[in-house]
Amino acid sequence: MKKLFVIVFLLVAMVSCKYGLYETGDSELSYLRADFVEASTNGVGAFTSAVTDDGVSLTLSPALYVDWKPKARAVYRAMLYYDKVENGVTKPISLQSVLLLKPKTKDEEKEWHTDPLGLESIWISKNKRYANLSLIIKKGSNTSLSSAQKIEVLKEAVTKHEKGKAYHFLLTHYQAGQPEYYSVKGYVSIPIYNYHSGDSLYITVNTYKGKVVKSFLL
Repeated sequence: MKKLFVIVFLLVAMVSCKYGLYETGDSELSYLRADFVEASTNGVGAFTSAVTDDGVSLTLSPALYVDWKPKARAVYRAMLYYDKVENGVTKPISLQSVLLLKPKTKDEEKEWHTDPLGLESIWISKNKRYANLSLIIKKGSNTSLSSAQKIEVLKEAVTKHEKGKAYHFLLTHYQAGQPEYYSVKGYVSIPIYNYHSGDSLYITVNTYKGKVVKSFLL
């Protein structure tokens, strides 16, 4: 299981997935956008390109260096904040790593926890490569991001239906006895690019208001 702090929870709300930060004006931030992306690094670990969930390819200029030590010539799931786009080129402002939760089977972990958490929404990316979740995590400090909390995705079952297969996922959460004084918003993604058109996804989350099940047809 992965520690929660590697999710890199965003301390500010997502600027926008569809529109600029401001609808009018021409200031430095007038064209600031935010999108979920697959971002690629060059030979020295700097990010030089990205593809948004809408399928838009972006060249990042200048190349963006981040402090979370990405590998060279690798692709990462991330949230990209960037300036206006001209001829496919944009100035990157910031890139936040988004935790990729690859579903595991019951045999891959010794124990699973379903401590409650906050759920804002679940949606499938436009390119149908990811299921995205907007979560609210409670913790004991309003400053430290490090935590013993853990989040994973359990593949509970796979069944067949007339259009394809149905995948049943459970979002697991281990609170680790941490106090719940403060709430922090963050995003996680489940890769679904190996599934097929006609397959179904059922994602279960144990929230503070009870169990929530969301279903999607790919």
